[in-house]
Amino acid sequence: MRLITTIADMQAFRRDVRARGKSVALVPTMGALHEGHLSLIRQAKRQCDVVIVSIFINPTQFDSAEDLARYPRNLDKDLELLSPFTIEATFSPDAKELYPDGFSTLVETGEIAAPLEGVQRPGHFRGVATVVTKLFNIIKPDVAYFGQKDFQQTQVIRRLVDDLNLEVRLSILPTLRETDGLAISSRNAYLNDEDRQAARILHHSLRLAEGLAHAGEADTQKVLEQMYKLFASEPRVHLEYAAIVDPIQLKPVRRLSAGCVALVAARVGPARLIDNLIFGPPDASQEILLQLALTARPIVDTQTLIPGFETEAVRLRIASCRNCAAISAIHLPPREFLTSYVRTTYADLGAPRAAVIGRDSPMNPDMYLYRSPRKSNRFSTNLFELLGVRDFEDFKARFVLTDAIRCHTTSPHVPQNALAFCAKHLGAELKLFPNLETFVVLGDDSYMQFQQYLLERNPEQIKPYEGLMKLEGWAREDARVPVLGERLLHIFYCYHPTRGYKRSPSIAQWLG
Repeated sequence: MRLITTIADMQAFRRDVRARGKSVALVPTMGALHEGHLSLIRQAKRQCDVVIVSIFINPTQFDSAEDLARYPRNLDKDLELLSPFTIEATFSPDAKELYPDGFSTLVETGEIAAPLEGVQRPGHFRGVATVVTKLFNIIKPDVAYFGQKDFQQTQVIRRLVDDLNLEVRLSILPTLRETDGLAISSRNAYLNDEDRQAARILHHSLRLAEGLAHAGEADTQKVLEQMYKLFASEPRVHLEYAAIVDPIQLKPVRRLSAGCVALVAARVGPARLIDNLIFGPPDASQEILLQLALTARPIVDTQTLIPGFETEAVRLRIASCRNCAAISAIHLPPREFLTSYVRTTYADLGAPRAAVIGRDSPMNPDMYLYRSPRKSNRFSTNLFELLGVRDFEDFKARFVLTDAIRCHTTSPHVPQNALAFCAKHLGAELKLFPNLETFVVLGDDSYMQFQQYLLERNPEQIKPYEGLMKLEGWAREDARVPVLGERLLHIFYCYHPTRGYKRSPSIAQWLG
């Protein structure tokens, strides 16, 4: 493991990694490493070729010089904890390196940073946003890893990445806890035995709120009243806030719903502790609950249909892809797929009889057919011509459109293990439509995925794509797709509509 202390050396290291075509993960920390940090590192190593851990106690995000001076520091111990992971580099500059004399540019955060922590710690998120922006610009990671415990911070950083068009994906992992339920935190080291016992009330208050919600209580004011009573019973704990908010804008809500977040902050002895809990179905995993919050919609249109939990669960599994083998080629976050639009487009999931499976259809997510159904582009024009439909209304009456790959990837061909991973999501998505009898598979990547992972054929049984297409420009077979049952399905293989030099003729007469 290489210890890097200067920006120039870090940038040189990153250039070397990029030249070798390796994907880079960043795990930003302020040292005092614990199991929460290590879980982020494990996930980063599973996904990326090169892992960089930053250790920097950022002075601009502390409320007071006293708090900054008290924050635990032990670089040698941190490096010792990192040694078994055989990570490639640790970036640990001093404050003068990141904030030299004359430094005066700070990143201002918006409304999402104003409530909760923004009230209790004025200027905190400005410091966080500034140092995170600097780290992203210096290290240029493909993916950066954060924990759910700092929920408001993760939402501030997500907004930062979106608003400033930063070229990085964010991976948010669920909170890790001690055996007594206390969220793992560097500040837990400040607690003596009595304070540690009292601090458990933060988690207990959240579980109390969750229990009330599962028992049917939807009035957030009543839930908060019970939380306040619990905190009042512990004199060692001084509550700063307890709130139940929507996860997008962090504004208080009157009624509980899946994806809402309860957040608490309190001072216990010399430590200031925070914690949170996401409301959702009783049997939902922490991963699913986290995705409910991260993919929540702030407003439900009164005209839309609310999908069943099965549909929502499929959408969340797609949105939560964090093991993508194509990650080194991904430069944009996962796009919205068919399950994001089921509620507004397909009132009857049994109506569609045919599914179109493409890859990057189209590359620009703003032109995705379901997002912009009336916006004509090369993909939609050629697709409608291929299928023999007039417009989107005609299309959705008979077809659904989805993708072989769950995200944007810029590589000419997708790695095999990425096709395999995404095929699991594709199969789950197709199962939502019980009466599909025809598939139109667009392009060679989709063809290989369909053959190997949906038809479950061995590589030696799969015909070469170009040989299959021959002069006709399309091919057809009837086969069973195991994930969809035993019925015989009609499958058409065509060139992708945006492939400029080879086009498939219309197959409308064969679609019935």
